[in-house]
This record gives sequence, structure tokens and C-alpha cells, in this order.
Amino acid sequence: MGVKLQRPGDPGHPGGNRRIYVRVNYKGTRKTRVFNSTKAAENYAGQVEAMLKLGKIEDVFAEPIPSPAAPAPTFKEAAERWWAIESATMKGGTQDTYRNILDKHLLPAFGARSLADITIPDIEAWWAGLRSQGYSHKRLATIRGILTGIFRRAVTAGIVNRNPVEAIAGRMGREDREVRQAEWLTEPELTRLLALAEGREPKYHPLLLTIVSTGLRLGEALGLQVGDVDLTRRTLAIRRAIRKHRVGNPKSGKPRTASLPPSTVTVLRGWLDTIRAEAAVRGQEALWLFPGATGQPIEDKCPGQALRRVLKLAGIPRPLRIHDLRHTYASLALQRGVPLLVVSRQLGHASIAITADTYGHLVPDATREAAEAWEAILDGVSRNPRATPETEPT
Repeated sequence: MGVKLQRPGDPGHPGGNRRIYVRVNYKGTRKTRVFNSTKAAENYAGQVEAMLKLGKIEDVFAEPIPSPAAPAPTFKEAAERWWAIESATMKGGTQDTYRNILDKHLLPAFGARSLADITIPDIEAWWAGLRSQGYSHKRLATIRGILTGIFRRAVTAGIVNRNPVEAIAGRMGREDREVRQAEWLTEPELTRLLALAEGREPKYHPLLLTIVSTGLRLGEALGLQVGDVDLTRRTLAIRRAIRKHRVGNPKSGKPRTASLPPSTVTVLRGWLDTIRAEAAVRGQEALWLFPGATGQPIEDKCPGQALRRVLKLAGIPRPLRIHDLRHTYASLALQRGVPLLVVSRQLGHASIAITADTYGHLVPDATREAAEAWEAILDGVSRNPRATPETEPT
């Protein structure tokens, strides 16, 4: 006898939904109320228990007790709650991307509407319009992921009963994935590009050379300080990364050391002399390896602009990005026979599997060599006399 709450997963809950059931049983007389939020269910249960203690049995089983349940929040309120929790663990670049998606795509479309009133047809119509605007698969996947996360948190909190995005995930355009393939320069193209960069873009030549000869990410290169360069050991200490003026950890989350080719060491030795002299004119000490006019790291958009200018001068029509210099490093190194594990460590990949997935097609000889090695092993086995029952160990 009394009042019992049944939440999803509790014994006796009918399942198939996220609703909370309040079941009242008083001397065999039963009543059930269903709520979308835990708070509303608990408020109702508390009122019923109080009325039963006061003996107001008729009131309990007459009209439903008014519940002071708060109205469902707007999409903007739910989105900002999601953002407050999720953004705390995001890196700076991810924060920028996700916040931009909220402000540009999601809040203008749904912000003022009650979260509970957004239907599957609403999302399908909005999604069709978004896809028609030509966004990349990666961008669309990120937008879909954020929208899913907002509704998933609302379901967990009991604000809505289901996640409409998950309900139609299979119909949200996953069939037209167009993953951008890695691009890289050939050796003749790279030679031409670096020669032109040295003559036409002397401010950016050391940076472009460093990235393409070490495989660094742009943010890692911009985060290099003078003290990270060891010309004697020919190494760079990758301790930080910069993106949109924010200094953070490298993408892998931990420092690493990258090796420098001798020719890059020669260029960096001269470059260090240059930036130290420029810093002295400003009355400063050189701190950042690739500084702008004020001594602070250069804007992350500037190297890409310089690269596009040099590509045009070199007659290379492909729309290569700075990140494709990293692909160039990996691709040419593997084609020259550098082991996959060495390239993976230089790139700072969390796992060699990432390197293999991206560049494995460039090392077909590795599998051929493995097959030939096993052929030699098997050939040796076949030449040995087979053990006879008399000579087998007992």
C-alpha cells in the first residue's frame, strides 16, 4: 500500500520508453499516472503521499492532482546546457568548431522552439535544406552529432521521451559520404615549390620546409619556441600546439620529439639568426620560432595563403592545403622505404593503425616482402626430412 515510482529499467516498468510511472495502491484501489520528467513525477508522488496521510482518499482517486511541472525548455536552453557540460573537455579548436555550428546552424533553426515540440518531419525538412547547401560530409556529420547529443542529454534528463535524430539517423544522408582523399606533392613538385618559396616567400619558407620535412601539424609548428630546437641533435621538441591564438597540447595529448634532416637544420640555423636580430631591434628576446611582426606567433591562416601563392607560381593546379605538406612528408618517406612505425612516431599518431589506414596503400611491398619471407621459411621446412614414427619424441 502506498506510492511507488517506476523509472526506466526498474522492475515492473513496461519498457520501450523513458517515461516515469507513479503507481498508487490504497487498500486494493489503484491509480497510475505517467510523467515525462523525474521532477514532475516526484512532485506528484509527494503530494499523493501527503494526501493519503491526511486521509483525503477521495481526492487522490478523483481528479488528477495538479502538478507544478515546469514546461519543457526551449531548444536554446537545452543546447546551452549541453554546451556548458561538453565544452569543458573540448580542445580550443573543437570548441570553436562546435560553437560555430550551434550559432550558425542549430540555434537559428530551432532555438526559440520548445524542445518537446520539435518533430521528426521538422528535422528532416531542415536537414534536406542543409544538405543542399553543399557542406562537406565531415561538416554534416559534426552537425548531426551535436544535434544528437543535445537530444540525447534531454532524454536522459527526462525532458523528452525519444531522440528524434537517432530515430532517423539512417535517413540523414549517410549514403553520400565523400571523404576527402589525402593529397601530396611529388618529389619534382616539392623541389620546385621549395625553390620558389625560398625566393618569393622568404618569411614562410622555413615554416613550410619544417612542416614538409618533419610531418608536423600546422598548429604544432606554430607552437614551436626557440628553445625547442636542438640543432646539434637535429631534433624538435613538440610540446604545444597553437590554433586560433590558443596555446594547448599537441593533438596526441603528449609531447614528442621529431627528427630534422640536415638541410632543414641549415635553413633553421640561418632563420634563428634572423629572428634573433629582428627581436633585438624590437628590444625583445626571440621566443617563438615562427613569429609575426610583433614577435607573437603568426596567424594560422597566413601559411596557407603563402602556400597557395607558391603553388600558383609553380604551376601546380591542385588545391593543396598546409596539412597536405604533412601528407607529403609521410607519403614520400614511405615510398622511400622508411618503416611505417618510424613515420607513425614522427607524425605523432596515437596508433600505428591510424598511419596504416591513411598511408598503407603506399607500402604494398611490405606485404610482398612478408609473403616472400614466409615462402623462404616454408621452403626450408619442406627441405627438412619429415619425422618418422620411430624418430618422433615420446
